[in-house]
Amino acid sequence: MTGWENLVILDAEGSTAELLKSGPFGSRLYVVRNSALERLLFDRNLVGADFRRACLESSRHFIGHLTDECHPGETAELMILSKGLVYQLGDAVIRQSGHNLPVNLVATSRVAVSQDSARVEVSYAQLEAPADTLLVGDTVASGATIVAAVGRYLRSHPLKRLYVLSCAGALGGAEHIAAFCARRGVRTTFLYGLAAFGLGLNGFDLSFLHPRTVTRRAYVERAARQFSGKPVSAVGWDFGSQVISPRKYRRLCWVEAEVWGLHGSDCLAVAEKPESWAELVHERAAYVDALGPGWKHLIESP
Repeated sequence: MTGWENLVILDAEGSTAELLKSGPFGSRLYVVRNSALERLLFDRNLVGADFRRACLESSRHFIGHLTDECHPGETAELMILSKGLVYQLGDAVIRQSGHNLPVNLVATSRVAVSQDSARVEVSYAQLEAPADTLLVGDTVASGATIVAAVGRYLRSHPLKRLYVLSCAGALGGAEHIAAFCARRGVRTTFLYGLAAFGLGLNGFDLSFLHPRTVTRRAYVERAARQFSGKPVSAVGWDFGSQVISPRKYRRLCWVEAEVWGLHGSDCLAVAEKPESWAELVHERAAYVDALGPGWKHLIESP
């Protein structure tokens, strides 16, 4: 891909971070590889405590790669609710370095979603831990959620550096965030799990099989075997629901299986048919076009 080259590889306790891109105002995008991330991104049946533990271990590895850059007293978390809870960055920092990580809280909601963009509103902010450096743990699709959260933070405090730690992140989302921050004098660094994903047409799917995904060929081949060649999202349509709302996750898996023709497949074995579309309304843009005009009748009587 034009403008992308493998520049630097950093190793830290069984985890590897490979620099894929340097961009405006010193922005950097690394792809991180380790066994915890492989477990998260290649087991769609991972839920509950096992998923939580894998997330914590992944975050600990992310933090391990930043030991020389993020210093106590100068670093805080910008937690985007509720998915930021799943990353457990505070616990990861304590386990990795023994230091405390102060926390700023922001709640956002998606108003509209498409492949290239999303409209996001900030409904709540508690920004009482200002710092020169912020860590954000979040899945990155369009990048609009992080842009909204950081924009709200900048209304209250100055910022020099932003680190985005994402178990699954889209290439375009990183570019959007980096451009936003560069215009405001903020240097960005992205640590993405296993790949810089291309984003599906629905604005939700992050698949190893997307033509814009930058990753190892072995991961592409593994995903092709796992999902019978279908570009299924490596993390589903609502990353973190595996812990926060497991029933919703299982029911979203059923809709994914319907979209991709994978009912009965081992790759989505936890799938459970929903009782109503109401509980999946926030992910409606992910499935409504793929299911076609009769989508409502799949689980509800006419």
